[in-house]
Amino acid sequence: MVRLATVVLAVLRRLRAERTMVAALFVLVAVTSLAVALVPRLFERVADDALRYAVGRGTAIQRNFQFTSVDRVRAGSSDPLEFVHGRGEVLSDRFPPTIQGVVGGRHAVVESPRFGLVDPPNYPSFVTLRYQDAVADRLTMRAGRPPVALPVTEGDVPQRFEIALSSATAAELLVEVGDVLDATVDPSDPMVQPLFPRPTADVVLEVVGLFDVTDPRDPAWFDDPAYSVAEVGGSDDAPIAFATALFAPEAYPALADLGLPSRYRWRFEVDPARLDTGMLEAFVADVRRLDTTYGTNRGGFGRVVYRSGLLEILDRYADQRASTEAVLSVAALGPLAVAAGALGLVAVIIIRRRRVALALSRGRGASPGQLLAAQLWEGLLITVPAAIAGLATAAVAVPARSGAVSAAGVALVAIAVTTLLLLATWPRARLARRELDRDDAAARRPAPRRLVFEVTLVAGAIAATWLLRERGFGAARDGDGATSFDPFLAAAPVLIGVATALLTLRLYPLPIRLVAWLTARRRDLVPTLGFRTIGRDPSAAYLPLLVVTLTVAIGVFSSVLGLSIERAQVAASWQDVGGDYRISAAGPGGLDEEVDPARIAGVDAVTRALVGPVSRFIDDRERGSPATLMAVDPATSASVLGESPVPVSFPVPFADPPTGPDTGTPEQPIPAAISPRLPAGWPPLTIGETFRGGFRGQVFDFVVVGRLDAMPGIPRTAPVVVVPLPSVEAGWTGPTPRATALFVRGPASVGADLRSAFASPSVEVTSRHDLLAGIRDAPLIGAISRGFAVALVAAGVYAALSIAATITLDAERRSRELAYLRTLGLSGRQSVSLTFVEHAPPTTLALGIGVLLGLVVAWLLEPGLGLGSFVGSAAAVRLEIDWPAVTAIALTVVGVVVLMVVASSWLARRLEPALALRMGDA
Repeated sequence: MVRLATVVLAVLRRLRAERTMVAALFVLVAVTSLAVALVPRLFERVADDALRYAVGRGTAIQRNFQFTSVDRVRAGSSDPLEFVHGRGEVLSDRFPPTIQGVVGGRHAVVESPRFGLVDPPNYPSFVTLRYQDAVADRLTMRAGRPPVALPVTEGDVPQRFEIALSSATAAELLVEVGDVLDATVDPSDPMVQPLFPRPTADVVLEVVGLFDVTDPRDPAWFDDPAYSVAEVGGSDDAPIAFATALFAPEAYPALADLGLPSRYRWRFEVDPARLDTGMLEAFVADVRRLDTTYGTNRGGFGRVVYRSGLLEILDRYADQRASTEAVLSVAALGPLAVAAGALGLVAVIIIRRRRVALALSRGRGASPGQLLAAQLWEGLLITVPAAIAGLATAAVAVPARSGAVSAAGVALVAIAVTTLLLLATWPRARLARRELDRDDAAARRPAPRRLVFEVTLVAGAIAATWLLRERGFGAARDGDGATSFDPFLAAAPVLIGVATALLTLRLYPLPIRLVAWLTARRRDLVPTLGFRTIGRDPSAAYLPLLVVTLTVAIGVFSSVLGLSIERAQVAASWQDVGGDYRISAAGPGGLDEEVDPARIAGVDAVTRALVGPVSRFIDDRERGSPATLMAVDPATSASVLGESPVPVSFPVPFADPPTGPDTGTPEQPIPAAISPRLPAGWPPLTIGETFRGGFRGQVFDFVVVGRLDAMPGIPRTAPVVVVPLPSVEAGWTGPTPRATALFVRGPASVGADLRSAFASPSVEVTSRHDLLAGIRDAPLIGAISRGFAVALVAAGVYAALSIAATITLDAERRSRELAYLRTLGLSGRQSVSLTFVEHAPPTTLALGIGVLLGLVVAWLLEPGLGLGSFVGSAAAVRLEIDWPAVTAIALTVVGVVVLMVVASSWLARRLEPALALRMGDA
């Protein structure tokens, strides 16, 4: 115990005497611990936001739970819907606690079978009576009043119901307030078809009010526009209207008294704000169990059918999160490697400054074990408080549900730095006493174990790179088949960097010694002295070759991936929309002529298109799956697609397409450009070959005049046939078809004007600007770009700290050396040149290797990184070099070298030669 106290007191005295070194090491350890503790906490917060974002962005049908049953539920006495709500409570009570905890709201829907109007005012029409909880708060009455319940009739008198219709539905049916409509139950309704004998009922519907749906996008509607507009089916010659009317909940007893089955829906709304990743594993298991329990029901009278897309949303989120973790781990391991190099460098410099004290201790009888024990206690006294300070700062800055990962990471930092100090002490501690007086130990060949280790590391880097390029991060899978993260593959970039640094360190002294030998013939002392110093002590090159190399490589790698993802996202937005804006018809019909975006201020160009499925005729019969036909106007498309990153080059025949009366016939086929991928069942088509296709009831003959790898506005993987719109219009029999889509070029500022001008249930306005912003605003996708930027900054900070520590801690040694040389006649200008010669070659070499290494690593690892998941589309991600960023990184390194030379020379020249000669070597 006394011996231990003595060792501790000796260590404390040494720490007090070396305050500068202790402070530098403490700051580096504290900063590293803070970064290591912050990363999992920040990712936990981003993952929570991403989970809520993914669920919140889903449609109401996708993210919520809906249970449907066709049954007869009796009416209550005090509350007509008492037993309907009771069934919903029974379903809710069966939910696991995790699902009950995220359900924020619930409501029930009651829906009658279809009633066909006996004498429809317009054309054959069917009306369904529906009531939904809290519906009155989401409707705005335009005329009349809300419906109320009427007395239940007796005998053969038809039951009378008051109803309210939307203004658009009333206009479609040609009814208004005050109209009385006789109706009878539709025997073909799926609700009554399974029953035998089929029930019959006559009713009288009295229209007492007209309303508008306040917000058709309200999640409470579950993406069902039935209240808003009537669905028109049938054909153009024989249309049929299917309308939905609101009836009073107090009229439910009269509806139940008809003896007809009704459709009941119980909807449970998921509140995304109640979700977090800490509960995700149990929540996914419970949702999967719910899907297994109810999802296999095929319906039938009295059975409950379950519907939800939440499981698909959660699975997509899990896959994207796994990809994000893998890519961010690549970004995080780079700065950690730089930090390890910086800390190792500081440890080497600290121990090198103590070589005289260590030699004195060994000379007075201290054993290697005692020296290492003292260094162990010193390391723990520095690293443990620094690590605790970093962890405490992270806990205050970013609270987290569980800090176990952060605490483990901080502990590893403290252990790693202490180990680095021990490893730096070991070579000096194990020296024989006869070698203690030497400034530099005799050169030795590398130990066989060290060579084996280095060869193994290089082989591991090659294996990790090959596996990552071939298999990606999804090589490992957990128990349920989901993609998991493989740390070995994630470490591939760092392994490549370290392996490159090792090879460079092995080869680096050879050309340096050759240059030193060649410059020895010069009369000038500076070049040969500087190069001989580097060649005699290769450890002086660790900073430029490890820290600077990895920093530059991380910067280049991050800039390449960042620019590539950014431009791929822009290309994906063009691919999905087809222009800055797309105005398309919501139904099968075309756009009205009143839809004219050219009259909106700020719109630069507009082009028309006709889009729909085209089937292929073989032997006068339709064969295979349909492709997507897109008839474009070549004259105006170029102005809209001028800035598109998706290359589109229409074939030459599109410039002057046929428009004669026989266009589209075998005598004058329409020129067509086809995608490389054709639908299933289509035989291959070659340039110049003709084929016959059916489009919207018309039959045309086409001739293949070219191929298009991609067409903006059509998914990249979809088979597409692009033809000139003037030719289709010329060959059309009957009225000229209306365009189904308008593609608009314009800035983001015109989006609101376009939506307000063409706000209609039958018109859909899609903005490429909004789509691109939505892709980049996604938390996990945004974390990638921010993660690489933070990684670059962190690596730069560590490089700057290591350079500053090197200059500060190595200033005394350089001052002594320059003082000795100045006594031999070395001028101040020559001392600056000597410093430049010692630092410039390794740093320049590190710059070149770092740039090349960053580009090579990006090219090697791109296939395995799965960057497509961060684009939001099937668009390919092509690597692009960000030359301005690479230039900026290179100039920054050059600036650091200049500052390092100036600072080192200034510190070295502050010491007077006479004082340096009296210092001895202490």
